[in-house]
Amino acid sequence: MTKRLRVLSCAAALAAFGLVSTATAQSPPQGVFMPQEHAQGNVSYVSGGIGVDEADLMRQEASKYPLALEMATAAGGPRDAYISDAKVDIRDASGHPVLSTTTQGPIMLVRLPSGTYTVDVDWRGTQKRKTVAVTGDRHQHVMLEFPDVASNH
Repeated sequence: MTKRLRVLSCAAALAAFGLVSTATAQSPPQGVFMPQEHAQGNVSYVSGGIGVDEADLMRQEASKYPLALEMATAAGGPRDAYISDAKVDIRDASGHPVLSTTTQGPIMLVRLPSGTYTVDVDWRGTQKRKTVAVTGDRHQHVMLEFPDVASNH
């Protein structure tokens, strides 16, 4: 059985059991699923966005999360190159860690309580830090741009 046929078969089985959400305004292409949500304490997050279809689906779902992180390299062309495997650490205003993980793609959606947070992202030895104020009625999108891969070896 080919990989595509297996994916399609799995999608059909999930749909038959009602596990595929139809809540989005636009249905994702067949065989494209939202990455699994994970939790650490009272923080939940989704990381992914590998491929155009998955990235588009995550962008559609971003409004359901108060914080979206997007990571790329400054490729120097018309479009930046997306990255994954970045180390993300988020601390609350008191400096207590609330999330520590490694990204599985260029997009990370984070659901966390209202407050001020420090977001530290490390990719191949380059660190970026942002302070964000999360409120229940506002969605934050943070773009983190890292040096080009060639200059980061």
